[in-house]
Amino acid sequence: MSTAHTARRMHDLLEPICLVTYFADEPNEELAALGHRTYWDGYFASRAAPLGRVPAQVVHAAFYSFAEGEAARHIPGAWATIPPEDSFAAWRRGSVSALHRLLGAERVGSPATARAADLLTEAAAGAPTEGRPGCAPCRCPPTR
Repeated sequence: MSTAHTARRMHDLLEPICLVTYFADEPNEELAALGHRTYWDGYFASRAAPLGRVPAQVVHAAFYSFAEGEAARHIPGAWATIPPEDSFAAWRRGSVSALHRLLGAERVGSPATARAADLLTEAAAGAPTEGRPGCAPCRCPPTR
């Protein structure tokens, strides 16, 4: 099996889990409870948080698929009253809650899920991230 095939298979298996963290209610509710005024304030603040208090231009470069100026509409204003680390923690709490709800307690607490989480954490921690600022969250310890 080629590396490209393995990478595509991993993407196909894991992307739906990743999307939950951005589109489920729980992460967005956690970010709103912090005081983020809009979905996009919370999105940019939580997703860019591992980069630190970088200027909007850095966030724009890291999130290259957004229209020019989109990051600047939310950063640094989203961090003006809510520290990046608080946004990131809220996003993680909400993401964990959403996955618990969607997967069910029996799956979340299963040995197979714990093993999969350990393997994914090991793979993420060992993967090269140079030139991939969006991978910064992969360096954070897992939350279960």
